[in-house]
Amino acid sequence: MAGGRGCCPVIAVVIAAVFIAGGCGSSAVKATTTTTRPFPATKAAPTRGSVIVVLFGDSLAQQAAPDFDRIMETKGATVSNHVFGGTAVCDWLVSMGQAAATRPQAAVLEFSGNTFTPCMNGYPPESSLAVKKYRTDMMAAIHLFLTVGTHVFLEGTPISHAQWTSHDRHWNDLNRAFAALATNGQHGVTYVDAGQAVEGRGESFAWTLPCLSFEPCNGPIVAGVRTDIVRSPDGVHFCLKDNGYAPGCTAYSSGAFRYASAMATPVIRALHLAAPTTDGTPP
Repeated sequence: MAGGRGCCPVIAVVIAAVFIAGGCGSSAVKATTTTTRPFPATKAAPTRGSVIVVLFGDSLAQQAAPDFDRIMETKGATVSNHVFGGTAVCDWLVSMGQAAATRPQAAVLEFSGNTFTPCMNGYPPESSLAVKKYRTDMMAAIHLFLTVGTHVFLEGTPISHAQWTSHDRHWNDLNRAFAALATNGQHGVTYVDAGQAVEGRGESFAWTLPCLSFEPCNGPIVAGVRTDIVRSPDGVHFCLKDNGYAPGCTAYSSGAFRYASAMATPVIRALHLAAPTTDGTPP
């Protein structure tokens, strides 16, 4: 399951504190096995009349969110972020229903398979049960948005270093489950293999990739080519340094930008906002 084993390994303790104390400015939320919304949106609601895009996700979306927002805003869209590390689809279903009520043009949903929160109790990490739970919850999320005419984009997540080195045969199961939801005849649902933006050939793990034309190159020279570091030291995330639970990274992250651009480009095309450039929008 992409990202499921290493995404925010200490998040369980932090999430428990959020449930108890209502962290990040939210009110306290009772911990149950049903859908909850213990995490505040990281950005104000969209303004009336604009093209509305809602972004839901875990730590990967959280780190990529500022770049995603900037890319979409340069194309005339307003983004409402609902992202928090360690969360699962079931944590956000209530919020998704509320977001659907605003009738957004696009809903971008990124989840890598976390099983830390109460609504995922009883579902072992990377298990077939967890994948089925995610599939069921994602179907519910899709229904919420399709009902109001919102185009749904399901984002694939990249292989982690641990999954690559252990030759994990099941690392891509969740991506495949999401892809199947987008190809089973449901109009208005698109699967985006966004994870490939930070992977090497053949879905291999990559610490670095050749620099984009506008980037500062902070990686080593590989086979005579200047590179940028695209993955965190933990082999899961994008930020070069831990940014805690704030959105984005403390310094420019090529990985976060590439992932954000991969998420944004299909949305821009589907909504006919503006033609994206080859490399995306410079940071």
